[in-house]
Amino acid sequence: MTSYDAQTALDAIRHRQAQTRDAYAHHASSSYGIIAALTVFATGSSIDLPRPWSLVAQLAGGVLIAAGLAVQYRRTRVHKKRSAAGTLFAVSVAAVALAVFIAASITARLIDLPVPSVPAAAVAALVTLVATYTARPIVKKIISRRDEQADGPGLR
Repeated sequence: MTSYDAQTALDAIRHRQAQTRDAYAHHASSSYGIIAALTVFATGSSIDLPRPWSLVAQLAGGVLIAAGLAVQYRRTRVHKKRSAAGTLFAVSVAAVALAVFIAASITARLIDLPVPSVPAAAVAALVTLVATYTARPIVKKIISRRDEQADGPGLR
C-alpha cells in the first residue's frame, strides 16, 4: 500500500464519519421536534383540567413522550452509544422547557388569566420547538468531539 492509497482510505473514512454525524444530527432535530412540542403542549395544558381528567391527560402525555422516543430510536439510520455529554444536553433541554413552563405558568397566574396552563404550555411548546431546531449545531459538536476522542491523536 502506498502512502497515497493510505491517505485516500483515511479521507474516505473521514468523509463517512462526517456523513454519519450529519445524519445523526439531522435525525435528532428533524420532525420529532414538532411531535415533542405538541406533546409538551398537550401535557402542560392538561394541568387545569378537573381532577380525574387531569391525571388521565398527563398519563397520556407521558405515554406519548415514551412512544415518540421509542419511534425516534427505532427509525434512526445511525445508532450511536449515548455519551455523557449528549445525555446531559438532552436533560438540560428538558429542564429548560420545564423551567420556561413553570415561569410562564406563574406569570399567567399573576396576570390572572382564566386558564393559566394553556398559554404557559404554548410558550413551553414554542421553546421546545425552537430548541430542537437550533440545537443541531450543538448536537453536531457533541458528536464530533466524541468521535474525535474515539479516533485518537493518530488519525487527525
